[in-house]
Amino acid sequence: MPELTVSKKIFNKKPDNFMKEYITQLLIQQYTKSYKTETSTTIVAFNFYSDHALIITSDKEGEIYLYQKMKYESMLSDSLSKSLNNHKDLLPIHWRNWIEESQFDLVRKEFSQALNFNRFTANYNENDEMFYWNWKSHKDIYFRMDSNYIINEIVFY
Repeated sequence: MPELTVSKKIFNKKPDNFMKEYITQLLIQQYTKSYKTETSTTIVAFNFYSDHALIITSDKEGEIYLYQKMKYESMLSDSLSKSLNNHKDLLPIHWRNWIEESQFDLVRKEFSQALNFNRFTANYNENDEMFYWNWKSHKDIYFRMDSNYIINEIVFY
């Protein structure tokens, strides 16, 4: 039996009330079980899966007004790889080896697994309007994420 799919035609029409209610329930469920961090005006909820993140944004009153799915490849920019290369002496030994061997795909894979298994915590810095993801096992290493949810630099404190 072939794999079951849903026609794109279904989503080209305005969703009926049943679909609106179902999508609403899914978003609320995902938001509720997510990792959340606050900015001055919003709450940003992150759900991490094996190959992508679901990012849901709500206002302080609790109304969800935006969601987006992002592949990890698009979240981990080329500037991050340059930043990692510039600071490789401060990274864990296995990351140093991967970077020296030009195996950034392994870094991306480990990074996505760390997000997926909740090995990072996030803080939002109002001054530069950036998210900083702290690696729980390496307290002085942070990954800077801009407002487009692109991780573009490693920072050490």
